Amino acid sequence: MRRIVPVMAAAALYLMAGPADALAQTYYFGVRGGYNYPHDSEMQADGAAGLDAAFDSSGAAAAAFGFEWIDGWRFEGELSWRRNEYDSIERISVSDGGMEIYAAMLNVYYGFRKDAAVNPYLGGGIGAARLAVSDLSVGAAVVDDFGGSMAWQGIAGLDFALSPSWKLSIDYRYFAVEEVKLSDSLQIPFKTDYRASAVMLGLRVGF
Repeated sequence: MRRIVPVMAAAALYLMAGPADALAQTYYFGVRGGYNYPHDSEMQADGAAGLDAAFDSSGAAAAAFGFEWIDGWRFEGELSWRRNEYDSIERISVSDGGMEIYAAMLNVYYGFRKDAAVNPYLGGGIGAARLAVSDLSVGAAVVDDFGGSMAWQGIAGLDFALSPSWKLSIDYRYFAVEEVKLSDSLQIPFKTDYRASAVMLGLRVGF
């Protein structure tokens, strides 16, 4: 994961510094939303065994601004939002409590059939996320705190050309936030992560 950051940074610098014919050919704005299935996460306090937390499924939404480059490459900045309610912690039902995630990502895609009506693509992204836990009761403590950490995602999908300017997409995204440091109402620090699989339907317009 540490190697991805310098590679993506080098790509961005090359794009900004390269000759005019190697720069973006089409800028675009896009929105996407869909079904978000969170995987179990681990809540780990210092010196204590971790607690597995399960969530209810929910939705996810995102907006992106980017450009399509030569040879099927596409680069974008993305802002996304997810929220999931806690279902259980160590198989004990939880009636309240939720987790909300805001992320800012730099995504890179490669389309295998750039000018075709249907274009399969692969992609990945890296960025930062703000994770907030609210109104979660764990024993005698309540968690109502937020923190930030690195986020990353892997992407696979299909583009459908509706017109020269409009494209519809459907893709799968595996999204992850690494360990976030939080504390509960008893001032006990702990760490939690977040993993989710999402199926997203998107629409973007080029200009």
